[in-house]
Amino acid sequence: MRRWVLADLDKDTVKRLSADYGLPTFTAMLLTIRNITKREDIEKFFAYDIELDDPMMIKDMDKAVKRITKAVLKYESICVYGDYDCDGVTSTAILYSYLQSVFANVMYYIPDRNTEGYGMNREAVEKLHEKNVNLIITVDNGISAIDEINYANSLGIDVVVTDHHKPLDILPGAVAVVNPHRNDEVYDFIDYSGAGLALKLITALEGNDFSIMENYSDLAAIGTVADIVPLCGENRDIVKAGIQNIRNTERAGLAALMNIAGVDDVNSGAIGFRIAPRINAAGRLGTPYDALDLFLTEDENTAQRTSNLLNAMNAERQEIESEITDSIVEMMKKDPSLTYNRILVLSSKGWNPGVIGIVSSRITEKYGKPSIIISEDGEVCKASGRSVSGFSLVDAVFACSGMLEKYGGHPMAVGFSIKMENIEAFKRAINDYANRQCEYMPLASIRLDCNLNPELIVIDMVHQLEEFEPFGCGNPKPVFGLKSMRLERITALGGGKHLKLSVTRNNSRLSLMRFSMTTEEFPYREGDKLDIAVNLELNVYQGTESITFNVKDIRISDFDTDKAMMELQDYDLYKSGVVRRSIRDKYPTREEFAAVYRFIRADKAKIYTIDSLCWRLRDSGVFVFKLLMILDIMKELGLVEYTRDADRIWIRICEVESRVDLRGSRMYRKLEEDIKHAG
Repeated sequence: MRRWVLADLDKDTVKRLSADYGLPTFTAMLLTIRNITKREDIEKFFAYDIELDDPMMIKDMDKAVKRITKAVLKYESICVYGDYDCDGVTSTAILYSYLQSVFANVMYYIPDRNTEGYGMNREAVEKLHEKNVNLIITVDNGISAIDEINYANSLGIDVVVTDHHKPLDILPGAVAVVNPHRNDEVYDFIDYSGAGLALKLITALEGNDFSIMENYSDLAAIGTVADIVPLCGENRDIVKAGIQNIRNTERAGLAALMNIAGVDDVNSGAIGFRIAPRINAAGRLGTPYDALDLFLTEDENTAQRTSNLLNAMNAERQEIESEITDSIVEMMKKDPSLTYNRILVLSSKGWNPGVIGIVSSRITEKYGKPSIIISEDGEVCKASGRSVSGFSLVDAVFACSGMLEKYGGHPMAVGFSIKMENIEAFKRAINDYANRQCEYMPLASIRLDCNLNPELIVIDMVHQLEEFEPFGCGNPKPVFGLKSMRLERITALGGGKHLKLSVTRNNSRLSLMRFSMTTEEFPYREGDKLDIAVNLELNVYQGTESITFNVKDIRISDFDTDKAMMELQDYDLYKSGVVRRSIRDKYPTREEFAAVYRFIRADKAKIYTIDSLCWRLRDSGVFVFKLLMILDIMKELGLVEYTRDADRIWIRICEVESRVDLRGSRMYRKLEEDIKHAG
């Protein structure tokens, strides 16, 4: 269950843009929603002639350029110290290949995810010292490596840090710290990826030569999309230029990878869902050097062999990720108390630490809550987390830093290591932090650009949407609402793995695609009146164009989702032991128990969403808090068996031989007592 947030729209501005600049109304509307309303901003948004701002304006960039230039001219031994994810690998490839092109004495080093973990470490510094390295340049890491950089300095190794992660309270003692998130930074744009910052660095080294964009924006675009930084400002410029270069790539490895990944049309979606996962797979299950070699090789045989390897690792990654995600979902079904916390912290042995970040994304998407997944692997365990918009998970983690070994990240994503003995205390501490910070946690949401009249949807709208690419964080692919649609037919496709939904409103009939859902999992019924959130995509078959409506979310029409989500939070807090005044009017009556029981017993369907079940019980007056408490109490009394998976509910009636007394339920008596005190 997600809150639907309809974007603000000034219709007068839409009319003005359309009239003044000769724009189609649909295009003018999307620009207005994105607050792109000035001529210069519109021209820049749609421009293809791209030139980045002066990188020397970034704090410490002058120091970085001076030290690196000295190292190049004196043929000092330089090491590019990278990271094992896609952003880190592309950052390493950018800086290493550039330094090679200017005949620097350069090597690279990427730590092993499993044995070394993220960022700099003393053992790696010692290895580089033994190889007589004079200068380490970090890319996509280094901002939190206070002790490691001090150690490098003690060995006579200078360090230049380029990083885009949140700094600690103190900066490392490096020759230069290039990080737009520094507190003293005055540069206008700060949201680069590691690869974007590496591109800015070599642009500064080359004297702002536009050839840098021609030669390296492809790698920077891949890193930028993969790291989910906002695709606005210079990031949009980098990705637009990079996509053009990828389409005409001369990199043997990239061409081979796109071929095996089935990339026909290069866009941000292809990068994010086909290219980047295969690069990430190397660092998760193998060695990131394979991915790096793919970008650096000029040999087609090596390119083909390496791309095959990355493709196989990605398939293995998908299988492992699915197994872990399924095991967590089953774990939470068996023990519902795991779902009650505001931040879901889950840990277990045997979870591959290389994929727990992706698993966390899946769990957060499914349950609408920030999640942290911990792989219990040895005395020190690795963890990765993802958040919901509006809640800074990195601040929550930093608030618990005394329990952690290493930590870092962004508001939406974190990574850290923690001793096994501290895990349970950490679970309590981070949820205590969330309870103190938020009376109600930010609601998981889906943003709608606008609602569409199905009678007015035409293919030209999809062509206009293509002009807004690249889509991603900060410039999301537009999502449109189709309101009050009657569900006429549900048809299984793709061997039962996907659904086609036939819906109507007035004289319009549309066919929608609901991917990755079976008829058994689909909780709505023919005849239901639904609101449906969709993407519009162009489909071309045998030369004929049509629109594919890709379903992103569904809810019962005219359902108060915000109220439902607030009551769900009240329920979760109550089940975790927090009694709030807001429950004082939510004591279920015997009549409401009876209404729920009669409905479930008579209804043929056994799977529901919270909204669909509340809607079907609308005449009883039962809403979310009462509904879930009634189900809990009936389960305790042996009347039903039920499990809840995020907002989906499976219910089975149990046969009983005699009447059941509600006061025989411990939960019923406790709720009665708690509500008296809450009032």
